Amino acid sequence: MAHIITAPRGFAPRPDILIAIILTGIIGFAAGQYSSQPSVTPSVGAEIEDWHGNVRR
Repeated sequence: MAHIITAPRGFAPRPDILIAIILTGIIGFAAGQYSSQPSVTPSVGAEIEDWHGNVRR
């Protein structure tokens, strides 16, 4: 019986996959930077809280 020495092949990154991942990251980052912030307009002024989160009355 022949003995075959099997060595694990190194990971060879495919350039098309890497480009797709990089482009997805760039598009996601740009979309996050330019998306509008939710506009919250409280009808009543926010109550002032101290350092511990206690509301001053």
